[in-house]
Amino acid sequence: YEPDFERDKILIEAKGRFWDHAEYSKYLWIRKALPSTVELVFIFQKPYAPMPGAKKRKDGTKRTHAEWAETNGFRWFTEQTLPKGWL
Repeated sequence: YEPDFERDKILIEAKGRFWDHAEYSKYLWIRKALPSTVELVFIFQKPYAPMPGAKKRKDGTKRTHAEWAETNGFRWFTEQTLPKGWL
């Protein structure tokens, strides 16, 4: 696995969006294989875009990329919310 960026012990994956289940599920396996001292973090271009294959909820919304990341314990940012010094 080659991350898009590395900063200290943080692997940074920049994503416009996920394209399918195989793509986003691989990050769960990657995280499992990482040492406990290394963190995988996402930078989403559109964090509130619906996940591929997401089913409509009763309220008409679909699961977003941000919700997927939070549910799976990943920190995520947008270009505008990156910590100072990461650019």
